[in-house]
Amino acid sequence: MKKKYRLLRIIVPVILLLSGFACSEDFLNRPPQDALTLDNFYQTSEQVNASTASLYGWPWFDLNDKAHWVIGDATSGNHWTNDGDMAQFYQLGVTQNNPRLNEAWNSLFRVIAHSNMVINNIPTKAGASVPAELKNRVVGEAKFMRATAYFYLVRLWGPVPIIENNSAIVFDSKIPRNTVESVYQFIINDLTDAAGKLPASYSGNDRGRVTKWAAEGMLAKVYLARSGWGQSGSRNQADLDKAKELAGDVINSSGLKLKPEYADLFLYKGEDAEKDNQESLFAFQWIPCQGWGTQNTNQAYWAKDNTLTGVGDGWGGYIGPTIDLQNEYEPGDKRRHETIMQDGDYYPELKKKDGGYTFVAQPNDNIGENACFAAIKKYVIGTPEDNNGKVCFMSTGINTYVLRLADVYLIYAEAVLGNNSSTSDADALAAFNAVRTRAGLDAKTSITFQDIFHERRVEFAYEADFWYDLIRWHYWNPTAAIAFINNQERGTYYWQGTTRMLNSFKITATDDSFVLPIPASETDQNPKLLDPPVPYNFGK
Repeated sequence: MKKKYRLLRIIVPVILLLSGFACSEDFLNRPPQDALTLDNFYQTSEQVNASTASLYGWPWFDLNDKAHWVIGDATSGNHWTNDGDMAQFYQLGVTQNNPRLNEAWNSLFRVIAHSNMVINNIPTKAGASVPAELKNRVVGEAKFMRATAYFYLVRLWGPVPIIENNSAIVFDSKIPRNTVESVYQFIINDLTDAAGKLPASYSGNDRGRVTKWAAEGMLAKVYLARSGWGQSGSRNQADLDKAKELAGDVINSSGLKLKPEYADLFLYKGEDAEKDNQESLFAFQWIPCQGWGTQNTNQAYWAKDNTLTGVGDGWGGYIGPTIDLQNEYEPGDKRRHETIMQDGDYYPELKKKDGGYTFVAQPNDNIGENACFAAIKKYVIGTPEDNNGKVCFMSTGINTYVLRLADVYLIYAEAVLGNNSSTSDADALAAFNAVRTRAGLDAKTSITFQDIFHERRVEFAYEADFWYDLIRWHYWNPTAAIAFINNQERGTYYWQGTTRMLNSFKITATDDSFVLPIPASETDQNPKLLDPPVPYNFGK
């Protein structure tokens, strides 16, 4: 029987799931459900602390499984694919019935629904023995998650419905979209509140939770994005100033440092090491070999074949790094080797029992190699033997970065640059060059927007971020953003004997290319999503 209100398929399971949390040695491990209810669950500090555990993994899973990287990297021209559903993004022709579109929308609203449960219930239902500091902290975590979900939504779809209380739409889910201005303000309000509630650091089993630095870093990214909204040729200086202030505070006050070696960011060294990664301000956190929805599936889709994984997956033949992305790397950039496999590249951490792995691209029947002459390396960590047994079929435990300290460094540099054509500001250069020199490249003495834009692309390739850089560029300079996409080489290679030939393919982007269609399943059930958006009433 067809569901009357589709949003209930997200909200009701969240209510049931939340009632199943209890204390655990590790905040990511979810215990079995029991007879607890929302009215009697949050009675102890352990229960309250556990209420946000799932927000680091499960609600994000359907986004991370495919939609995250398909949107972030295929749409932006970082990777090629011949998969029909994914190719719609790669070719900028996404339909309302695309399954990846549905997965992204549903996953993000699942995060919002789960966050709302914590935000609305902890203050009123927590037991008298639960310290106020802990209650504030978990509400801060939930507000961070809700804001992050809305940050994805507003950039991808523009106006979307703001939902603060799940129960308000249980009996009538036909609600309108809210304006982009309202959504951005809602995000800023949540992150500002989160920054005031979250601690600077954690210890013990709570390591890996979001901190005030994560909130400030994400807020800086939001202000940088919003600075271009509704502008023409320049960006809002007040928003740029806030991005600079917040990113600067993270850089100067947090005590956090970049990892010395870029390659170490993408090696799996166990769950404790994942949570101790100081460069990771926020990541989706995964547990390998524990069941569907708890794991990272990237390796299954990206590894060029099953000899690299040893568990029967490894379907990278249908995707690969575009020619355009491969051409983006400067000679000597160490990030290329850790992101993209090219002919002759050697990886001692893969297939260790065989003495390591060397990628060879040559004429054969493998469509991935023929098409791209390269393969994806980032998030490909190898076999169970390479990782102390912590790899299973479609399952690894390496976390998915959402916000790294390197991102904050580049946000700071761009905020200082602002509307200027270039800058030689010492602090901006220090931040920019910290990222660049780690990659083995020479420092620059002056930087432009194009310098930063290039640096972001190669630093965060296959971290699903580049499409959002293009979106915010399009906010304030649509002509330049469209021209950049239209000039990309999204074609493939083919073999003529033993000679590699180019089969060129160019995209024609338009302003409409930068906004995804709302899934048809949602507009069918809620026609108000097709109405003009309305301002959100923040005073209700």
